[in-house]
Formats: sequence, C-alpha cells, structure tokens
Amino acid sequence: MHKIFDFIRKERLYFFLAVFILLVHLLMALYGEEAEKPVMAKEAGVTQAERAKIFDQEMLAKREEAQKLLEGNTPLAAIVTMAMLLIFAIFLLGLVFDIMLLSMKLSRKALDIRTRILESIRWGMLDVARVVVLFFFFGYTLVVIESFLISVFPLLRDDNFRMMFNTSILDVLVIALIIYFVADRHKEGLAKLGITLKNFRRNVFYGITGYVAAIPVLAAVLVATTIVINLTKYMPEKQPIVELFLKEKDATFLFYSSLFTAIVGPFAEELFFRGFMYSAVKKYTGVFWAMAATSALFAALHSNLAGFAPIMVLGMLLAYLYEKTGSLVSSITVHIIHNLGMVFLVFLIREMKVF
Repeated sequence: MHKIFDFIRKERLYFFLAVFILLVHLLMALYGEEAEKPVMAKEAGVTQAERAKIFDQEMLAKREEAQKLLEGNTPLAAIVTMAMLLIFAIFLLGLVFDIMLLSMKLSRKALDIRTRILESIRWGMLDVARVVVLFFFFGYTLVVIESFLISVFPLLRDDNFRMMFNTSILDVLVIALIIYFVADRHKEGLAKLGITLKNFRRNVFYGITGYVAAIPVLAAVLVATTIVINLTKYMPEKQPIVELFLKEKDATFLFYSSLFTAIVGPFAEELFFRGFMYSAVKKYTGVFWAMAATSALFAALHSNLAGFAPIMVLGMLLAYLYEKTGSLVSSITVHIIHNLGMVFLVFLIREMKVF
C-alpha cells in the first residue's frame, strides 16, 4: 500500500488528470443516456429481428435503385467495373504472393526484409500511459470548451465539422506528445520510433507487397465476419467517418477530410501504436503478444464488433512490418493505401446511392 501511495504522489499530476477524465466521461455518459431516452422509447417495441428485417428491406430497395442508376449512367458503371476488376486482380496477385511465402516457409527459407535493426528503447509503459492520459485530458477539455463556445461559433453545432476539427487537433497533439517524451524526456533520436528515410523506397515496396499479400486474408476474415453477422442478426453501428463521407456536401471539407483520413491520420496512428506503444509493450511481453495486444487495442478503437477482426488482422500486419523492417515507412505505406482504398470505395458507394 505504501508503494501505491508513493506512486500516486510521484505521478500526482497524471493521477488527478485521470480522475478528471473519469468524472467528465461519467457526466457525458449520463447526459448521453438522457438524450437517447426518447429514441430508445420510440424503438422499445421493435425487436432486433424486426430491425434486421427492416434493414434488409431498405438495403434491397437501395440496391435495386443503384442497379437502375448504373444502367442509366455509363461512366459510373465503367468506373465500378474497373474498380471490381482491379480488386479481383489484386486479390489474385495476393494469392500468388501468399503461395510464394508459404513455399518459402515450407522450404525453411527466412524472409529477410530488414532495412534497419530495432534498437533498445528507454521509454516504457508508464510513458505510454502518460501520453494516453494527456491525450484524453486535452480531448475532454476541448469538448468542454466547445460546449461554452457553441453559441458564439454556430459552426461547432455541425457534428461533422466538430469531429474532424477535434480529430485534427488531437492527432497533431499526440504526435507532439510522443516526440516530447521520446526526444526531450528520454533523449532518444526519432529513429528509435522508426522515423527514418533510410532505404525509403525499399520500405515502401515492402509495405505495398505486404498489403497485397494480406488482401486474401482480409477478404476471408471479412466473409467470415459477414456470415456471423447474418447468422446472429447483429446490427452494426454506422461509423461516424463513413457517415461524414456519405452525407457531407461541402466539397472543400470533403477534400480536407479525405486528405486527413488518408495521410495525417495514418502517420499519427502508426507513430503511436507501432513506433511508441508496440515498442514499449514488447519490452515486457515479447514480440507476438505485443503485436496481439496493440493490434487488439487498435481494432477496438477503430471499429465496432463487426469490423474488429479485419482491423485486428490489419494491425497484426502493420506491427509485423514494423518489427521486420525496423521502419515505420512500411506500416505507414500500408495504412495510407488501405485508408485511400476505403475512402475511394465509400465515395463510389455514395455515387451509387447504396446507403
């Protein structure tokens, strides 16, 4: 008990910030429950099966509408066809890569894609916890400040604007915090985080080939997840960022959101999850469990139950590439390609009016 009190006294700033976060989170949860009561009351008489049936009927109607749209829009139909052919070609190429990798494994040939040796680091899990506490503290502080400014700046009433505005600030913040703890507190070079341009083109190539090889696996996991969802009649919640791309009408804001989602977001996330967090967890658990733990957290923070398994598989690939190459360039390349692909598909769905 004495050691616990000593730890709290030593880390009292982060302890009080954590208490603040818990209190604000509790208040927001209570406020959210009050706001959702009218909706819950309206849906109280509708069973999960009935909601699933209504959803299926709506989807069928929208698919028929999309089919009619494609029949009357030759350029859009051509884009959809080319996109499907490209996905199929990448899938086949991924299978070829997987067969080659399996052959190497069976013949006991080592896959050597290392471009830099990962060195020992000075930061640890306590530093990761500090960054997380500061991240959430500033995040909740931002929400509280916005609640007072919303009458002065009506733009803050727009959920899409507020989401991207907050995400932009917090992603820049997390980058700054990590660099501060690594470079200033522990006097480590940024190369220890995997930030290096050494063998840049090779790492980009490894990222591209690694992602292509993962496509068949991701497709299989996605199909299995879809089967489970259909069997259980689970209704996954819509992702806010997907809703933004589907419904936002401002072209400039859509361009910024796409650019941020495809480039800035992946850099910040790879810096935190792979360069910073994975390296710290690995010191205590070893490579495999560090991959599994950070990938599970990565998936949990990015998706609902329906998307957890595919995102975790992607997270394992990202951690594997970072561990094998010793550079964040390969994992950032994968992350950017994946997000660009998702943004493109969402815009395609938007044009087809499927959702």
